[in-house]
Amino acid sequence: MPANIMTANALTGVMEDYLEAIYHIVKEKGYARSKHIIERLGMDKSTVTTALHTLKTLGYINYEPYRDVTLTEKGEQEGQGIVRRHDTLFRLLHELLHVDADDAQKLACDMEHALSPGIAEQFTVLVEKALERNKKCIHQAVTDGCHIYRDIIPSPAVSPATGQHPLPSMSK
Repeated sequence: MPANIMTANALTGVMEDYLEAIYHIVKEKGYARSKHIIERLGMDKSTVTTALHTLKTLGYINYEPYRDVTLTEKGEQEGQGIVRRHDTLFRLLHELLHVDADDAQKLACDMEHALSPGIAEQFTVLVEKALERNKKCIHQAVTDGCHIYRDIIPSPAVSPATGQHPLPSMSK
């Protein structure tokens, strides 16, 4: 197996992307097929087939050629973890740091693979607490003590001079 596909029985970022796609498809349809994965990830059939064999070997999916793909218990748990990391990072980037939604999705997808489960859980707690605190602040008439996140990470405004958002877009 190539090094970018499998390393010492652990998932690489590429394999996590496949597992995340399978997880979403299975949640939507109850099963996944190669064609669904190909459509979702934009990969060719041989690449998807190789990835499916790898995920099966590692115990994350149930797979036989020309059959439905389903998640094993291990795959379900890992898929949930990947999706949770992605969602947490997206919320951090978009809702707290005010990064454009499309850019936040791309960044979260790149960043989710770098976080260990422990660090990801700490990020989740931080993001949930920060968002809850912001929600309370917005709904309070008195803001004493409730301005920490809005003061540290202010919502960027559109510049009256340029009509542009001050944060650069990644899509250039």
